[in-house]
Amino acid sequence: MNMIQEVKKIEQEARELEEQYDQKIVEMEENTDSKIAEMKNDIEEAIEGYKNEQEAEKEQKLEHLNESLQAEEKAEKNFLLHLYEQKYTELVDIVVEEVKKQYGNS
Repeated sequence: MNMIQEVKKIEQEARELEEQYDQKIVEMEENTDSKIAEMKNDIEEAIEGYKNEQEAEKEQKLEHLNESLQAEEKAEKNFLLHLYEQKYTELVDIVVEEVKKQYGNS
């Protein structure tokens, strides 16, 4: 009987080891799934952060370009206004000279 009890004990230990093994496999699968989900979440957050960073950089470049274009536009307007005033003055001077010539006020 001692031998039978030893065999039963070994069988019981084998069943317990198999249950522990199965439980360990389940835990490992759960941990793996959890780690994968966590890594996916981290990657999605990193991608979202990168998108936000790129969007902010694009907005900053657009703002800088807009400011640059406005400065160029203002400079061009000032140049044209000055040119207009200069040409207007020249025209007035020419008209005055012509009037003087026509009416003999030399």
